[in-house]
Amino acid sequence: MKKKQRRRLFGLALLAIAALGLGLAYLLGGTRKEAPEIKLYFYRGEELTMVRRPLSPDRAPLEQALEALLSGPNGTERAAGLQTMIPPGTKALSAKTEKGTAAIVFNRRLEAYGGGSSRVEGMIDQIVYTITEVPGVKSVWIKMAGEQELVLGGEGLVIDKPLSRADLRR
Repeated sequence: MKKKQRRRLFGLALLAIAALGLGLAYLLGGTRKEAPEIKLYFYRGEELTMVRRPLSPDRAPLEQALEALLSGPNGTERAAGLQTMIPPGTKALSAKTEKGTAAIVFNRRLEAYGGGSSRVEGMIDQIVYTITEVPGVKSVWIKMAGEQELVLGGEGLVIDKPLSRADLRR
């Protein structure tokens, strides 16, 4: 009978040690989740480059992605050679997501890109690549206040439908 009790006590002790180990691993971060983040796209020379920024849990990811993208590279990113093709002063007047498409209405500053077709394509690439990083967004409909379709550039790039990454010339 004493052997049986010792085995039972030994088994319980092993079980307690295992439970203590799991609890300690949890407390020390063994199952800690990573902080949420969004990926933004800027240019280094002619190369579209991704950077990561933290997301605040109390604001919508689409809103935060747009705000960060339109603010341009931060000081550290600029020092690393990153730049934006999006004109200064560009604002998102509205943004909503429905069935995997983000519809974004920009102010007229979006037209003030000051360059040729490469600059226009770079600007569109930045917007589409960044916004399709937002969970659930597969395409982006870029609009301008008061316009049904957007025509940009000397060659007249017409944006009259949502764009996905597959639609871009990358």
